[in-house]
Amino acid sequence: MSNSPPTTLGQYQIIREIARSNDIVYEAYDPQMDRRVALKELALLGGSSEAQKIDRVQRFEREARAAGRLHHPNIMTVYQVASDGDRHYMAMEFLDGHTLRNEIDTKGFLPVDKAIEIATAVLEGLGHAHANGVVHRDIKPDNIQLLSSGEVKITDFGIARLTFQPNLTMDGQVFGTPSYMSPEQVVGRDIDARSDIFSLGVVLYEMFSGQKPFPGDSVVAITYAIMNKEPEQLPQVSYGLWQVVAKALDKSPALRYSSAQEMIQGLQDAVSHPSPVDSQPYPTMGMAAPPINPFGVPGYPQQMPAPPPVLYPYNPYQQHGSPGMSPHTPNFPQAQFPPVPVYYPPPPRQPLLKPETRHFLAKLFTTLLVMGTLFAVVILGISSLGKVLSDADARRQDQSLLDRLAPLGTEGKPLLAQAEEAETFISRLRSPADKTEQSKRLAALYERIGQQEMAGSNWVTAEEHIKRALELDPPNSALMSDLAVLYGKRGRLASGLDDRVMLFDESAKAWEQAAANAGDESKHQQYAQAAAETYYSIAVELNSAGHGDEALAALENASRVVPNGAAVAANIQRLQNQ
Repeated sequence: MSNSPPTTLGQYQIIREIARSNDIVYEAYDPQMDRRVALKELALLGGSSEAQKIDRVQRFEREARAAGRLHHPNIMTVYQVASDGDRHYMAMEFLDGHTLRNEIDTKGFLPVDKAIEIATAVLEGLGHAHANGVVHRDIKPDNIQLLSSGEVKITDFGIARLTFQPNLTMDGQVFGTPSYMSPEQVVGRDIDARSDIFSLGVVLYEMFSGQKPFPGDSVVAITYAIMNKEPEQLPQVSYGLWQVVAKALDKSPALRYSSAQEMIQGLQDAVSHPSPVDSQPYPTMGMAAPPINPFGVPGYPQQMPAPPPVLYPYNPYQQHGSPGMSPHTPNFPQAQFPPVPVYYPPPPRQPLLKPETRHFLAKLFTTLLVMGTLFAVVILGISSLGKVLSDADARRQDQSLLDRLAPLGTEGKPLLAQAEEAETFISRLRSPADKTEQSKRLAALYERIGQQEMAGSNWVTAEEHIKRALELDPPNSALMSDLAVLYGKRGRLASGLDDRVMLFDESAKAWEQAAANAGDESKHQQYAQAAAETYYSIAVELNSAGHGDEALAALENASRVVPNGAAVAANIQRLQNQ
């Protein structure tokens, strides 16, 4: 597809390109309705297979159906979905203003009353979507548009879930933005309206504080925090508002708000009926509590200063160079567009090349292609022959080293001394096949050493040797099970709750990895059951210590890995129902 925008698409006349990512968005003019529209065209990559193209078209049409069936002041309106030849597009309401992401990035955080106003508007739109069987699945500041008129619009239903239609994704497939995904979304389970409630809770937390509730420097760290950690309480909001945020961010869907309207009511109650727990509310500008003057220094500030006026340099639907400016609320000047005349395309151009010229160039290209292919085959053959000769030479040079490695693990000298000597010999092998084979033998030797150290309760050295064995033979499920047994034994000997839970958690993860790498079904079932039993032990420990939320998270992990028919399944279910 050309990088230059087309002049028309269907009945619409293209004015300019606004954005380009997975799809292309244009500003366009509809001469039939005499209005500006945002035109979203499906971008199909040239190297895509036919199945991938069909899937992309189905998702594009699903987005159009999801947004097109919704008519609400807080949801972007879809006017039409159609195709022009093999080009698929949808015409949408043209939105001015800027995204909530731009608002947070430029201001750092929002005043409490402004954040509540935006959250309420988004919840109104979500309530309408959920009532019509649509779960957005990607609520985040980038998909919330703040118009210059003060309206709030939800955009981008590209991965929305239509609850009344079959799911396009397979079980366990994850879609969404990691920082804003609910726990059930992270693990690929079925989701409903309560997943959007969780995502909006993350957005509300970020509007209040300027920070995400589950930070991390990688997707793994973020999703781990979502599944296992609780967000830090916000000191800059009242206790009642914090309770609303905490309930929206509950890791169990059953303990969250059951609907958007219920969360709206929670916000209204928190504002109109402050909790008696609040010793001193701070409703102005969403600021944190005034800093304490611990030494009574004269002139020490008693409250945080109001934020300075902020210039908004970004507007996705306006030309660069026309920013709006306001101390707190964006106030972009409304651009005036002259009427766009009806466009009549010019007559077709004459072809650049004559038919005989095109025929000659086609023959020349075919000849060059055949010659290039033959040349590539010759080069590939020479390269393959050279590799065969090189491998044979490497085998001959390696034979003397292999003779010295042959008695590995059977000599009378200490096993550790044999392992250290073998490390030197293996590093000098040239044949990749020989190096791989001997590395596996050395891994088995390190496993024996680790098991001996474990029998003597030398946990640190045992762990070092087993981990070295895993480095030499990574997919070996037996080595992972050795590591799981080691962590389990250490956990049972640990005296403190935190140490026991940490070691049991390491053991459970090692059992999971062993199950994933198991070569046969019986081993897979055995390792998966051990993982589930270990997660269950963690839950029992935490529950006995009064850590109910963390115990529930451990039970969810146990339920995720427990095989069908395992005896521990009934214990997991019974503890979850308590």
